[in-house]
Amino acid sequence: MMVWLYICLALVCEYFVGSLSFARIFTWHFAHKDITKEGSNNPGTMNILRTRGMGEALLTLFFDALKVGGIALALYFVFREYFPGYENVAYYLVSFVGIFAHCFPIYYKFKGGKGVASTFGMFVFSPQFWWLSLIMFAFCFVLFMFVHYGFVINFLFILVMSVYSTCLFAINKPFLFFEPSPQNLFFVPIIVIWAVALLVVFCHRQNIVRLFNGTENKVNFREKVFGKLLKKNKTKEESNDKTTTV
Repeated sequence: MMVWLYICLALVCEYFVGSLSFARIFTWHFAHKDITKEGSNNPGTMNILRTRGMGEALLTLFFDALKVGGIALALYFVFREYFPGYENVAYYLVSFVGIFAHCFPIYYKFKGGKGVASTFGMFVFSPQFWWLSLIMFAFCFVLFMFVHYGFVINFLFILVMSVYSTCLFAINKPFLFFEPSPQNLFFVPIIVIWAVALLVVFCHRQNIVRLFNGTENKVNFREKVFGKLLKKNKTKEESNDKTTTV
């Protein structure tokens, strides 16, 4: 069928787009540094936060999410218009390839990030789950203030979103695998979503080992977010103390 030819073409194009590493691009643009030689050496949002600060981390998060979810959403509407019933299949297959490309980019000898920001893009641009993604993002943002292991919070986000999306797709569609209609391809997004979750866990395997060994890198998220404000208040207090003593 022609629809699968167009899907394959979209997957190839998305791989080249998903291979763009915005962590590398922004770090080099703003500081002329190689992010793979800074902090944990990982070209991802969390390492940008650790080494470069909140501003560049949010910028990296946005563009890493956009290169996956934004393109997948555009294709979702295209397929819904011209190939009704295949829009979710196209959306999640394209998203998976984009996340895979982020982790194994062709431009950087297949050494990429760990897929969290791009997975966030898959969920936050999803027509079905965008609202829950934003709620979970806000919840995880607050949770980051108290838990200094970033990948643990990331796992929580991905787990909640994966379970909810699986339930939604499974409940709303009948189990009629023997009829080859687009309505019965609901299992494709489910498989893709859990394949993404396993890919993210695989890319974090060293983090998991370090966590159990007690050597995992911590990120003081509260300091990264409110660091400048706290420093200003501290300097004001010190200056006030000096004036009172004088």
